[in-house]
Formats: sequence, C-alpha cells, structure tokens
Amino acid sequence: MLWKNKSARNKEKNPGRERDLLSRIRADIPVMRKQGLPPEKDPATFSRYQCDLCSSSFPLNELRQCTLCGRWACPSCWTEEYYICNSCNGILRLHLIPNQQKSGPRK
Repeated sequence: MLWKNKSARNKEKNPGRERDLLSRIRADIPVMRKQGLPPEKDPATFSRYQCDLCSSSFPLNELRQCTLCGRWACPSCWTEEYYICNSCNGILRLHLIPNQQKSGPRK
C-alpha cells in the first residue's frame, strides 16, 4: 500500500546531498505498468479499453499513458499541465509544497 510506505526523502543515504525534484518524485511513485505496454481491454466491448484510475471504457485514442507510473488515464483522470495522471499529480503537489513555502504564496 502506497500510503504506508515511508517517503523516499526519509530513506536518503546522504541527507546532506539534495536530489532533484524529478528523482524524488520517481522514488515515491511505484511503476504500475512499463512504458509502451497497452491498457487493459474492456471485456464487455470489442475495441475499447479501460482507464486504470476510474475503470471507465474508452477508445484507445482517448487514453494517455502517464510518464511517471505508466497507468492509462482518460481525459477526466488526466492532468494536462504536467502530462501525468491525477494520482501522480497528487504526489507531485505534495513535493511542491516545500518549494512554495520557501518562495511564498502563489499569486
């Protein structure tokens, strides 16, 4: 279970050396599916596939694969700003909180 795992920030071998944001995020997000693997087919239809987040049925051209975890997401489960799924977007926002506190509130 992801929420019970300790953050990769707590497991660092060299606490004095800071890692970049992308490597910290990748360490906290488990890979669900390798890049390039197809989405799960919807067993009730002939040519539709399932969104990994909401389990709704969509044609393949409406699904996008997350660059961090590999999940296939529909338009409603997708964050266009970072080209990642909504699940990974939540983890990304948690990593961005310390950066926002240093620079002050966003306008």
